[in-house]
Amino acid sequence: MATSSNSFYWYDLETTGLLARWDRITQFAGQRTDLDLNPVGEPFVTYVQLPPQVLPDPDSVLITGITPQRLQAEGISEWEAINQINALLSEPGTCTIGYNNIAFDDEFIRFALFRNLFPPYKREFNQGNSRFDLYTVVKAAAAMRPDHIEWPTNEEGVLSPNLAALAEANGIDPSGAHDALSDVQMSIAVARLIKHAEPKMWSYLYNHRRRHEVERVLNDGSRFYLHVSSVYGAKRRFVAPVQVLATNPEISSRVLAADLTADLSMLESATPDELNQARFLTKEEAEESNRTRLALTEVATNKCPVFVGLDTLGESLANRLEVDVDRLNHNIELIERMQQGDLESRMREMMLIPRERSESDSFRDASERLYDGFISRKNEQLCESVHNAIKRDLPWPEMTTDDDRISTLANRLRYELRPNDDAALAKTNSEFVSSMLRQEGVGLRDRRARIKQLRDTELTAEKHQLLNEVETYIENIAAQYGI
Repeated sequence: MATSSNSFYWYDLETTGLLARWDRITQFAGQRTDLDLNPVGEPFVTYVQLPPQVLPDPDSVLITGITPQRLQAEGISEWEAINQINALLSEPGTCTIGYNNIAFDDEFIRFALFRNLFPPYKREFNQGNSRFDLYTVVKAAAAMRPDHIEWPTNEEGVLSPNLAALAEANGIDPSGAHDALSDVQMSIAVARLIKHAEPKMWSYLYNHRRRHEVERVLNDGSRFYLHVSSVYGAKRRFVAPVQVLATNPEISSRVLAADLTADLSMLESATPDELNQARFLTKEEAEESNRTRLALTEVATNKCPVFVGLDTLGESLANRLEVDVDRLNHNIELIERMQQGDLESRMREMMLIPRERSESDSFRDASERLYDGFISRKNEQLCESVHNAIKRDLPWPEMTTDDDRISTLANRLRYELRPNDDAALAKTNSEFVSSMLRQEGVGLRDRRARIKQLRDTELTAEKHQLLNEVETYIENIAAQYGI
């Protein structure tokens, strides 16, 4: 029988919304395969119950069809779910993979692990484990090896990377889209298609999924690269020729890439602060202020980015991608000239300038503060003692810690699993839930307003019923907490 060693674990999530730091997993589905994409064992599927402070986004329910009533009736607690999920993803030699998992699903897993006092990153690298992303493979194939795959397009003739559309265009059954297990099965089928059509590309991307392999490419003596990323958009088939200008002085896994087809003249005269503002301009802000968005992108080398030497840009590929060779050569000369001065030091200074936090981020609950800093080894040991107490039904350990995130999350976990342990925790938890239900953006007011808006649109009878169930659920929660 095949073992899990050196295997893929394909997984997909459905969630209450799009905010990984706040929303919750509602459905998890996973299937292990060997590296040739043959199934190993049976799939694992579960629904996950919602805590009272997290109200489902009505739009998400209309997409998935998963009502909160179904979750509460058929699901298991997040504590139970994340224990089982973490065990599956942590098996030695596992490479976790999905469709856009690195940007989306993996973030939800990290926050769920964090909320339940598990190491949020360990399963990604420990014991030979790693991450990969089929969405990255699809974008690379669209950019560099499109000939043996049927590519769906939208009404404007622009390539659509939607998983169901890609599956259907290539004779793969897309029925059941937005059901987690169906999406897993579609992903595996699309992967087989690409792996069979472009085995060398598949192998290259798989072998360069880890940070040290990406950085080896960036240090191989090449000066210019093709970079595959969503930031360049479907019209450009997600690719641009770039030059790496600097490494982030605070986060060594991030490099700054300049799009060599864009207007980079601002680099020559602007201050680091002006450059920083220009690179974060939205398209709308740029148009309103008649400014140019600076085409600089910070790329995380630990998130499976695709860089290949610019010699890959043959004439046929350059023509297909409509690369302006004159602009490209102009930018290369511009950067070469500036590199004789202080360009790298100004880029590093620019990257040190903190981004302004939006008003919605001015208050963040402890459960949302995963990225406020790594958890110390001492606090990891404290978390391990909590897990040991739960597993062996021992008294709850003393929570002596300098990290308020850990103490807060531990108290919530204690109340969830041992509600009769401490009467004071019940009052604290009730106050916490009530305050979260009043939060802007994700609370009762906004959920009610969105339901009202959706009722004014053209909906099927089935979708009206889904809205009714969402409304009933959130009003029951509101009544329970007197809001």
